[in-house]
Amino acid sequence: MALQEPTKDELLNIFDYAFRSNPRHYANVAYSDPSPVVDMLGSSPLLDYIRQRLPQKLGDTKAGKALINLLPEEQKPRSLGDYVKRGIQEAPLGGYSKIHLMDVDRLRGEDAAVQLGTTRVGQVPDMQGFDRPTGTMREAAAQLAGVTAGDIAQDGVRNIWWFLNAPQALASLAILSAVHGASQDFRDPTSKGPVIRNRGMRLAATVPAVIGMSMAVGNVGRQPGYKAAVPSEADPTVSADPLGEAVSRYFLGRTGSLLPYDEFVKERPDVSRGEYEQYKAYLHGNSLPIKATLDGIQGPEVTFLGKSIPVATGILPAVAAAVGAGMGIRKAGARLRDAKVLDQAAAARQGVKDRYGELRQKGLEHEEALAELGPEIRERERLQRQIDSEMLKQSLAYSSIGLTGAAATGQLLESIRRALKGRAEIEPAADEQTSLPAPV
Repeated sequence: MALQEPTKDELLNIFDYAFRSNPRHYANVAYSDPSPVVDMLGSSPLLDYIRQRLPQKLGDTKAGKALINLLPEEQKPRSLGDYVKRGIQEAPLGGYSKIHLMDVDRLRGEDAAVQLGTTRVGQVPDMQGFDRPTGTMREAAAQLAGVTAGDIAQDGVRNIWWFLNAPQALASLAILSAVHGASQDFRDPTSKGPVIRNRGMRLAATVPAVIGMSMAVGNVGRQPGYKAAVPSEADPTVSADPLGEAVSRYFLGRTGSLLPYDEFVKERPDVSRGEYEQYKAYLHGNSLPIKATLDGIQGPEVTFLGKSIPVATGILPAVAAAVGAGMGIRKAGARLRDAKVLDQAAAARQGVKDRYGELRQKGLEHEEALAELGPEIRERERLQRQIDSEMLKQSLAYSSIGLTGAAATGQLLESIRRALKGRAEIEPAADEQTSLPAPV
């Protein structure tokens, strides 16, 4: 029996629900304190839709299973072949796990707000908003069109791209993830929300790593061997517009390009012309978004979306800052726990919640109940400010120590590397080289 084609109104209804959907409607119910990565990825309806369709692992696909079957059977339990098979089986492809999708279906079945606010591949809403299986390609196309239009309207994928388009943003994400992970042992299990409730204070914890990364990629000042971001015609190492230079570096993330070798070598005498040309070929030889070299002009480097990040003076300090931030959170959490501040804050939150319910049952309006709860709310907020301040203070202290120590060590190692290389031999440019007559 042929399926009945949907009407125009039915297709518009499917489009409208998909357009309004957002995976955060699920995350806000499913997670008491979602990680920064989960929160960031959850901002894109289109990415959520794609991940529902993608397999989670290569081993879940026909191609992965066929590849595994091509490998010979190994007798030893931990042989090389066993590791290869396991690597193929577990190679991530970006899709959601079956457990995650089952939990999504469970919550959508239990909570109408979640069901109406999210899109599930294979399910479309009827005219009353209830789920039913997708019947035709036109319905699936209407759903995809709605999700895509909604993502564009909400700046979903674009926001993620913008966020990841700068090394400083990645450093910030690493710190926020470290803070989130370290704070889980000190959460109030009866309340939703992060341990550090003030968003500004959570972001303030990222400042040391962001500054360190900005210096490493040249967003704070001009690096030796590079032009100014807004170079003058007379001297490209001097900015033609200091204000424009600051805006270009700090807000737009721009840095100056390499000087011509004859000028470059005056500030970097350790780099030969051959090394210089090889490095330029590495930078511009392909357009891969992520690449790396062991022979960068600042030692080992990773290039991310056109930004070259030195390993010794950029990546390792950022990692040390993230580790330090986590240590600081654990230190502060232990102090607050020993001083019973965490218990007092949890009790204050529950007390306000219970008392608010009692006042509403007595007939007080929302504003009247809040006015009655003024002293209790102020005490709750005082305790929360104490928690936020102590955790931020310790996080900044330990993060700064980790960053400074790793950066100083990295700079020392880079100085030693350049000193061991010594001054490079002066080589003429290729068009200046002349061939000598062969000896008679």
